[in-house]
Amino acid sequence: MDTYLYVARDLLTQNKVKGEIEGENEEKVRKVLMDKNLYPQSIKRKNALNSDLSLFKQKIKLSDINFFCKQLAAMIQAGISIAKGIEICGQQCTNKTLKAHLENIHEAVSGGKTFSQAAEDEKIFPSILVSLIESGEASGNLDEVMRRSVEHFDNQLGIQKKIKKALTYPVVVLCMVVVVVIILMIKVVPAFLGLLRDTGAPIPLPTKIVIAISNFCVNYWQILLMIIVVVTLAIMNMKKVDSIRRGLDRLSLRLPIFGELNKKSLSSTFSSTMSMLVESGIPMLQAMEITKRVMGNAVAEEEMNQAIEILKQGNSLLDAIRGSTIFPPILLSMVSIGEESGALDEMLVKISVYFKEEVDLAVDNMTTLIEPAMILIVGVIVGGIMAAIMLPTFSAATAAM
Repeated sequence: MDTYLYVARDLLTQNKVKGEIEGENEEKVRKVLMDKNLYPQSIKRKNALNSDLSLFKQKIKLSDINFFCKQLAAMIQAGISIAKGIEICGQQCTNKTLKAHLENIHEAVSGGKTFSQAAEDEKIFPSILVSLIESGEASGNLDEVMRRSVEHFDNQLGIQKKIKKALTYPVVVLCMVVVVVIILMIKVVPAFLGLLRDTGAPIPLPTKIVIAISNFCVNYWQILLMIIVVVTLAIMNMKKVDSIRRGLDRLSLRLPIFGELNKKSLSSTFSSTMSMLVESGIPMLQAMEITKRVMGNAVAEEEMNQAIEILKQGNSLLDAIRGSTIFPPILLSMVSIGEESGALDEMLVKISVYFKEEVDLAVDNMTTLIEPAMILIVGVIVGGIMAAIMLPTFSAATAAM
């Protein structure tokens, strides 16, 4: 059976209704809708629609969702109803994909569904946000929950931005080095090779290696281009293979400098997510399940699964995470103090603040170390090529003397 997207008119309320329904074919879907007093205006097979449009859809970023949360929180605090607030946010949304989903959510909420149910049906919001919305609806503090979610997403976006900024410099420098090396191999080395043949000077091994690489770049540039494209695509899709993803995530925790930064970032994500969920009244076990899904590291997810099993046996949070290879001793100590004092939610907030500062400091330190390291790498690569090119000239000059 296929899944179909439909737009219909409710014959009882005259409201416009959108949704998904499974059926063998379009005619049978139409009959099912009519039996439910829904007059179908359009029916499209979801798989076909997605295959046509998935490449052209505008992606929904975390920053887009965060901006929506900020707008909706402000409107709820101003006394505007949920349905009206979602409608206004949808009208002002610049992301076309998110705008379409918000329109669906508005119609669902206007039709009687709760905000959390409608948000879960659309499957665009992080699970943490859906759970928080559900908790806020149950407690009547949806505005406070939305405010907390904004703080959480601001924190996560801030960390992501800092790490990306620190990594942008070496990536750009490495790309420039590749371009410079290719230019040297294609333009400079062949020109020098002609001069070298005229002198009849002996060619040392380093120069022979550079000449061989240059000849490959000149004569087989199509293969070189293909290799670059294949390697780039492979790197972009590596994390889609579970075994490779686990290996890369494990490696990312063991690398010098970056490994410690990654552990601190994961500790920050864990503590900030758990603090917000526990403060919002979500049970510990459910909070751990949600936190596991936002960690973004296969090793962390495996350890969280083990921690969840320990929690299910009635143990404390400290007992659950004690065996972690990611969380540092200070995090465990602070969790222990929080549990003993009965103020775990407050302690988790303090842990979150502490590790946010630690991540900021680690990023600054990494940036300080990366800059001279990249200068050294560039000097060695480009300088090595130039030295190999000039070596026969020096040898010939020495022999003449």
